[in-house]
Amino acid sequence: MSTHRVTLPILDDITLTAACAQILTDARARMATLAALPLESVTPETLLDVWDDEAIRLENIAGPIAILNNVHPDKAVRDAADASMRELAMFTTELFQNEALFERVRAVEPRTEAQRQFRKDLIETFEDTGVALPQDRRARAKAISEALVVLNQEFSRNLRDNQTRLTFTPDECEGLPDPYLARVPRDADGRVVLGFDYPDFNPFMANARNEEARRRYYIAYLNRGTSRNSEILDEIVALRRELAGLYDLQSYAHYVTRRRMAGSPQAVLDFLAGVRGAVAEVEARDVEELRRLKAEMTGTPAENVRLNRWDVSYYSERLRERRYNVDQEAFRKYFPTPQTLDWLLHVSSRVFGVRFEAAAVPVWHEDVRYYDVIDEAAGTRIGGIYCDLYPRDGKFTHAAAWPVRGASTRAGRTPITVMVANFDRGGLTHNEVETFFHEFGHVLHGVLSETHYNQHAGTNVERDFVEAPSQIYEEWTRHLETLATIREVCPGCPIMDAATVERLNAARRFGAGMQYARQHLYASFDMTLYGEHPQPALETWKAMEDETTLGFVPGTDFPATFSHIAGGYAAGYYGYMWAEVIALDMLSAFGGNLINPDVGMRFRKEILSRGGEEPAAVLVERFLGRPVNNEAFLKEITGRR
Repeated sequence: MSTHRVTLPILDDITLTAACAQILTDARARMATLAALPLESVTPETLLDVWDDEAIRLENIAGPIAILNNVHPDKAVRDAADASMRELAMFTTELFQNEALFERVRAVEPRTEAQRQFRKDLIETFEDTGVALPQDRRARAKAISEALVVLNQEFSRNLRDNQTRLTFTPDECEGLPDPYLARVPRDADGRVVLGFDYPDFNPFMANARNEEARRRYYIAYLNRGTSRNSEILDEIVALRRELAGLYDLQSYAHYVTRRRMAGSPQAVLDFLAGVRGAVAEVEARDVEELRRLKAEMTGTPAENVRLNRWDVSYYSERLRERRYNVDQEAFRKYFPTPQTLDWLLHVSSRVFGVRFEAAAVPVWHEDVRYYDVIDEAAGTRIGGIYCDLYPRDGKFTHAAAWPVRGASTRAGRTPITVMVANFDRGGLTHNEVETFFHEFGHVLHGVLSETHYNQHAGTNVERDFVEAPSQIYEEWTRHLETLATIREVCPGCPIMDAATVERLNAARRFGAGMQYARQHLYASFDMTLYGEHPQPALETWKAMEDETTLGFVPGTDFPATFSHIAGGYAAGYYGYMWAEVIALDMLSAFGGNLINPDVGMRFRKEILSRGGEEPAAVLVERFLGRPVNNEAFLKEITGRR
């Protein structure tokens, strides 16, 4: 192999702080030199290449800081990373408000598509950071940007570090699987003690027979952000509204969507209206089925029964068990967690022409696994991945992929991506397997990147496209041809037969109306909050959720937990469904054979490897040979695919 291994530095709090301070000192000096470059000397090589080199140096520190901030077991390291990330964000704002640098970027005459896209991206970032605003507005934009970083960090920290625990008596735990009860902690009185990690919460809500216990856990879960996060979100919304006003834009949604595939808030609202029109009837049918099932199981006249939000998971599982003989908890025997990782790597190898080789490298926790990514055809190491799969205190509480090191063919730079999850150690439900493949789609987008510039690597694409490569990969978990290959890495693992897979997919289709109606609500809430007339977040949410079939649950504060829209998905949550339209259409290229290395390699080369070197619409239409259509998506959201 011709490419040497590069791994992440595992920094303590003191080293991390010092490394960040030093890189910022060096970066300021080097960028000052670039800002003084004579205009007649500006070329893609003297400006764009040098800019990319500096971005790479910064990423060498910023990437490790970002992941350690979310996963390091030592709170002192996480806190130091918080402070360093604020310093890095302040530097970025300072950089993109530099008029001399802006002038030189505009002076570049690109010769290639990658250079043209890089110049365009830089100009838009300069504009969005306020370089062209009057001085007083520019200063305010800088202050707002810095305040948003601090507020978003506090919002995330309040969720990540929440140590609230609930206790449940043995009677309240009736219906929960024996393996679940065997692994969860208990207090001195034998009561089960649970926090808010989803391996605790999701199985409880799906299986606990006691409705009052489900209600108590549901309400606590939706208050885990605490009232402080509601205050923070309102501050964030107000600041973003003010930021848009500095540009004389009607709303923050206008500020965001003008740089996205959608192009405008109206395009998003039209898309959401289409989703709502498609799913309304299906949702009503789903809810009525669950309400009648609750009536039957509780021995209550149907006209006296109300289906509550804490009932949905429980009765959905009971319906799937009855109608389709599908029990999510029973699927854990098919997917032991370590072997499921091996299987995921095996499938990815076959589809995309790569090999994953485990290696011993320094890690931040003993649970973390590292793999070299090898190109099979060339035999060269093209990148690396870390997998941190199990819950622990102080760790990011959901599942995500961090692109901590982007590729650059120009600089000979290999990528690294970190996969983070909070899975049950013993085994996965099929829903969790879908999550695993989804996040690994992001991993592949990062680690298979072959972009000329680091700035275009991996998931540096339009936010309303970024979920498409991950959503398409969920499909690999739903077909017998791929499910059967787990035996190739785990000879003793049971495998599903064709009838079980068909039942699984039929069960998945049930509830599509409720699922996408909920996604519609989240996206609509996001667009309303960042629209032209924002109101307090909780007040807005109450009004909107109250209009839904199941209504608002008094005493809950979902907005205080909605970290997506406090952070980078603000005015962009619609992108999950927008990208799914693209993902399901791109799936058609595989022609029913998901383990097709020819199509897989074409997808790798034409989509995954290209990152943001061209607009997503251009890449997708080239891959499909035609414009995108939404036929598969409409079937999916109505349970007909």
